[in-house]
Amino acid sequence: MNRSAYCIEMLKLLAARGFMRKEELAKELDVNPRNIIEYRKELEAAGYDIITTSGKYGGYALDGGTLLPMQGFTAKEKKALSDALTYLKVHPDFYLYEDYRLAMDKILASSSLSETNGGMYLNDSKPVVSKEILKMMDLCESAKQHSLAIALDYKSMHAKQFERIMIHPYEILNYKGSYYCLAYSMKAKDFRNYKFSDKRMRNVVITDTVFTRDVNFKIKEHVGNIGLIQDEVYELDLMLYHETALLMSEKQVGLHPEMEWINDHTLRYHTIMEGKMEIISFLLSLGAQCKVIEPKEICEDITKILQDMMENYNNTAFSDIIIKKEK
Repeated sequence: MNRSAYCIEMLKLLAARGFMRKEELAKELDVNPRNIIEYRKELEAAGYDIITTSGKYGGYALDGGTLLPMQGFTAKEKKALSDALTYLKVHPDFYLYEDYRLAMDKILASSSLSETNGGMYLNDSKPVVSKEILKMMDLCESAKQHSLAIALDYKSMHAKQFERIMIHPYEILNYKGSYYCLAYSMKAKDFRNYKFSDKRMRNVVITDTVFTRDVNFKIKEHVGNIGLIQDEVYELDLMLYHETALLMSEKQVGLHPEMEWINDHTLRYHTIMEGKMEIISFLLSLGAQCKVIEPKEICEDITKILQDMMENYNNTAFSDIIIKKEK
């Protein structure tokens, strides 16, 4: 072996075994003890901290608990780390923030990097992940790491009551500020998304049942191209007006959006979106400054929803008038 190879081997030995006498290192590497002194100098020059103990039983130990020394940071890398910390601090849906904060403290303590004021990131007002949800997520993550099945009570969106189910957790997903467990359902014999929510999920326990993770599992086969759930895909042809046109021209909504300004206040917007209910909710949020040209099916659904809304508001207004008269 050449000098560099011996240094690397010595580094591995110190990392694996801790303190070793020069004679022990020399025997393991089949070199003269005097060579060990030279290898130690080479490692220190490369940035490794080697603790030296003198005397009859003296030797070396690797300080720092890592094989790789802390490298210097560029100005852009320092800003990226600082900005990431600031960004995550104002996004309470990142449930590992406290662990990230502790990890950053270790980096700051073991390098010349100092915490600075990151960029200005405004709070996006997403709800904070509760302690109950954090506990359930930690249980699912632990079960996933050890390939253990989970038993829990779950109530789906349209169910009237909770149901005890058994799942094999595969992934924890974040979508629009909410967390989901993508898991194999023992009842459905298929993959399902289970939302972490104290209104839908409770009594989560890790069982002793070991499952074998599908080696062919690919997450892309179980989530949508745009959203969380695989759903029917629609091509949308929209006409947008005034402020909404300007705002939409600055966004990338859906897949492969195409835009054409008809005039200064009118924008034709073509895009591909997934999931009828999510599409309808999005289009309703655009209000009267959006006209759906295609598909006609979506137009009809929105028209029906607006009619029902008008009826609800009219009935409410009429009821309010009757109550006021009775008073």
